Amino acid sequence: MPRARLALIVAAIALVLLWRPLIRPAAQATLVVADIFAPLLPVPLASWVTPKPRVSDTVERFAGVEMRVTWWRPGLGDRHEAVMVVNGASPYGNDNAATRSLGASLARAGFLVMLPEFPFLKEGRLDPAAPEIADAAFAHLRALPETRGSAVGAFGASVGGGVLLSAAGSRPAIGAASYAVVLGAYYDLDTYVASVVSESQPRDGVVVPWVPSQEARERVPPAVVDAAPPRHRDAVRDALRKGTYEEVLARLRALPGEVTERHAALSPSAAWERIRTPVFWIHDPNDEFEPLAEAYAAERAPRSGRFSLVVPRLVQHAEPGSVKGGGPLDTLAELWRVLTFTIEVLRVAG
Repeated sequence: MPRARLALIVAAIALVLLWRPLIRPAAQATLVVADIFAPLLPVPLASWVTPKPRVSDTVERFAGVEMRVTWWRPGLGDRHEAVMVVNGASPYGNDNAATRSLGASLARAGFLVMLPEFPFLKEGRLDPAAPEIADAAFAHLRALPETRGSAVGAFGASVGGGVLLSAAGSRPAIGAASYAVVLGAYYDLDTYVASVVSESQPRDGVVVPWVPSQEARERVPPAVVDAAPPRHRDAVRDALRKGTYEEVLARLRALPGEVTERHAALSPSAAWERIRTPVFWIHDPNDEFEPLAEAYAAERAPRSGRFSLVVPRLVQHAEPGSVKGGGPLDTLAELWRVLTFTIEVLRVAG
């Protein structure tokens, strides 16, 4: 057999063997990262080589709650891997620009994207039923004919990431997801709230200053009060008065059982050991909405499932950004970190 023909056969076999575990996830990850961070690149790579996604809206009912759902489908094909996106607590809901950009980027890489407009997130409420509602939505996505037999994962941003992980540890559908990716999420509701109220966070065994955003200071404490049964709301307000991190956390954990049970229902920490799906966590090192301490707490917590954390400087909370004060090489290095992380997600999912 001529050497050229033998080399061609070997190359073809290698391509077949490496397509699923390496080449395909690398190609998908490159398209996702290139489209999300297109403003940082010299050319709009993803939009040049992929067809425009198909976008539509439907009205669905999950766990008895009616909501708008936005769908992004790849421009070609009728069977796809899929991702359910759980938005943060944005008053813009499914019209949030960063979330819509993410949906389009994932669709360009070949994913069917489902974005339910969960009312509790759009309204900024802490709803103990949130994990059940999110799980029902995910079950709907997994049951679609166009996703059967394919990997189906979930992506959650900010407070939505906390809801997603809480559901993954307590509900059957998301608990069997191919993967869960969270961006700027919280691990424990009490420690998160204590950081917002005290304007500090635990780091390396000590409590250090942390400056939460004005939005977090204005929205998080009232949401915690409103989530409590009416007869306990005065006690919750008292627990949320100014104090050190340790004082606020102690007061929260001393609240009546009805209140702490509701907090546990929305805390990934309460169900952490039961989460079996691989968890991939992305966190802005300077996040002003959820402190970085939440990501490190999740990383330290014992769990049998896979966990991977990346802390890139190319995100500002739950949106793509740039390396502040850095040059082109810094940007390339951070893009590479995000790319290799995304390849790992898709390789494990596949």
